[in-house]
Amino acid sequence: MSDFAAWYARARAALRGGRFADAEAALREAVNLHPDDVRARLDLSLTLRRLRRADDAEAIVRDALVRHPELASLQFELGVVLFEQGRYADAASAFRETVRLRADFARAHVNLGLALERQGDWVAAESALREALRLRPDDATARANLTTVLQRQRRSTAVEAIHREALSRVPDSAHTHADLAASLFEQGRCAEAVAAWREAVQREPDFARAHVGLGVALERLGRLREAVAAYRDALRLRPADAALHRKLGLALKRRHRHGEAEAALREAVRLNPADAEAHYHLGTVLDRRGHHGAAVAALREALHLSPHTSAPYRALAATYRRQGRFSDEAATYAEALRLHPTDADFHAAYGHALGTLGDYAGATAALRQAIALRAGDGELRYELGVALGRQGRHAEAEAALREAIARQPDDIRMRANLALSLGRQGRHAEAEAAYRLALARRPDHASLHRGLGVALYWQRRHDEAEAAFTEAIRLKPTYVRARCDLGELLAEQGRHVEAEQAYRAALALKPVSARAHAALGAVLLAQDRPAEAEEMLQHAVRLDPELARAHFDLWTALEALGRWPELERAARTVIQLKGDHAAAHARLARALTAQGRHADAEVALERSRVLSGR
Repeated sequence: MSDFAAWYARARAALRGGRFADAEAALREAVNLHPDDVRARLDLSLTLRRLRRADDAEAIVRDALVRHPELASLQFELGVVLFEQGRYADAASAFRETVRLRADFARAHVNLGLALERQGDWVAAESALREALRLRPDDATARANLTTVLQRQRRSTAVEAIHREALSRVPDSAHTHADLAASLFEQGRCAEAVAAWREAVQREPDFARAHVGLGVALERLGRLREAVAAYRDALRLRPADAALHRKLGLALKRRHRHGEAEAALREAVRLNPADAEAHYHLGTVLDRRGHHGAAVAALREALHLSPHTSAPYRALAATYRRQGRFSDEAATYAEALRLHPTDADFHAAYGHALGTLGDYAGATAALRQAIALRAGDGELRYELGVALGRQGRHAEAEAALREAIARQPDDIRMRANLALSLGRQGRHAEAEAAYRLALARRPDHASLHRGLGVALYWQRRHDEAEAAFTEAIRLKPTYVRARCDLGELLAEQGRHVEAEQAYRAALALKPVSARAHAALGAVLLAQDRPAEAEEMLQHAVRLDPELARAHFDLWTALEALGRWPELERAARTVIQLKGDHAAAHARLARALTAQGRHADAEVALERSRVLSGR
């Protein structure tokens, strides 16, 4: 054996053993002995690339090309060296020269396509890869990269054609069926994708990717039971795949099988504690199961892992709201807004939370921010109108509601609230007109008829108001508020028997209505039935101790019955609630006088005089 052959054999043995430094040393000796040996130079370039010394490899290849510029193999190796350095334009030039020298060099066409793809030249890359496939129709690398290039151009049907052509030659390839399924799914042809995924699974039952793809396609079709089964099959093959456990958990969540969903999602976060999405979905499932404390912890962890994601903030705030923790809800939205200051939905939700807390000024400011970000949203202007109305800023509320209606003219809530705002400004004729416009759109809307009745009542058009209240009750027999309004109207007209009937009907529907008990007591008093009135009024003040009119009428009933100790107690109850209530002290004085306790009565009477300024 010659010295060259010995060095070359030693180098090949070192290469096979992965001893690249030894291989380099031996190859350099061989090249020194035979500088024109192309195989030795190609192997030396390969060795240097393995040692991550692409610059040295380039020098070796370029030196060889000076001696052998006509060799396609050297041009190809130069292209590879340049590609590994990220010099894609230079690599493409080398591969072009390679295929010029040898047009049937399929691998060179593939690499040319890859270099062009890295430069974003999709059309030229496609051409090169198609030529590679023409030369070697079974080249999986060429097909995979051609598919990628076509996908980058969003040419899904062309991708489909590539896979169908491959299946025509290799119909039993599970992986090609899977590739076809993925292409069909990308086009939104989920039913066909399911069929293709099933073909893949049938040919290779342990093909985990096919089971996963089948599950995703079935889920997209809403076939959740089958999707769950597919994910379970995939997990049998890949039990440690955290993302798969998450997919299973989400599918179970969509099926409302929250216990199983919790188990799957807990496994997902056990396998991958850094999976923010799994923590988020676990939190939502725990919330659905009523485990609010654990839900908050999971959602907080999701936010810790991915603080810029918005969904966990919404879910956390909703969890707090369901618990009645409105301050925490508002604080969560405020926290979200620090990271998402341009999110109109967060501003709106923050406003809603502040409104729940009674901070209508804060709600107004938040809603104005939301509107500044999404000026065309009528719903936001409606919410602003409501918040302004709650502050008694009815003219501003009116303006906001009119802007909301201009954007959503068929929204009955907006029209009803505009009418309400006009009424609160004392513009009852305009309120009437607004209610009638709304009723033209929804003639069967009970609340609108009741609102119309109120507007007519304030215009002293009592017959029309009565008709409107009656129509509201006809449309909604359980409408307690309309029955009370009707009772009030009838009582003012002295129609006490009819008013009594209206209030008794209201109480049959809502026995805990303090307003109805108090109003019925007043009507019974007007009919000189103080004993019955007293019973109703006692109910009223128990249900709502702040209901002033009920206390006055209760005193009147007790006085009419001559029940002075009870009158004393009733007056003292009010004094305990409101010590500066002059009328309560005066009534106490009368009760004490009737019981012969004149000294105490004089003290109460004097207190009444001081409080009333007499």
